[in-house]
Amino acid sequence: MARREPIAPLKLVFFVEGSSDKAFLEALVPRILGPRVAMRVVRVGGKAAFSSTFFESAQFLDAGYASVFLLLDADTEIPDEIDRQKRQLMEVFRRYALTDHIHIHMAVPMLEAWLLAAYQAHPEQSTHPERDLARHAGVDAANRIGELAAALPIEIARQRSGSLDDFIRGLEAFAPAKARRAS
Repeated sequence: MARREPIAPLKLVFFVEGSSDKAFLEALVPRILGPRVAMRVVRVGGKAAFSSTFFESAQFLDAGYASVFLLLDADTEIPDEIDRQKRQLMEVFRRYALTDHIHIHMAVPMLEAWLLAAYQAHPEQSTHPERDLARHAGVDAANRIGELAAALPIEIARQRSGSLDDFIRGLEAFAPAKARRAS
């Protein structure tokens, strides 16, 4: 009988703005994709830095990563502006023929609104998601992003936040069948 080689885990890389985004993904992504998907989260700094991640993206793809996710704050809730930002960023990756493996997701208006979805309807309409999150989750909420993401009621939050739902749908495209049922 032939010996079977173990199947290599699916590998995804995420580029994010800062430490809070990193903590959020490290807590949430395994809940969606399950433990058998390998992930790497890379902080790149502010929004302007994302257009220079094409080289790193190509390196990760060459190293066997299936896809690259860019997650950044939209800093607006205006759909036309969000679409413009996505198109502008995707154009950079189009120049290098990387668009088939690049997934750009915008947290509307910012990632804290996704966590705020655990506490209130329409979090994307909050004019101060960080302040509103602190009011619901405690003044130290900004230091507990990973903990809050680990406890996030995913289905409720998806219903309340269209941009979170869009991000999770993007992740679910990579989820093994068992993990997909668990989320």
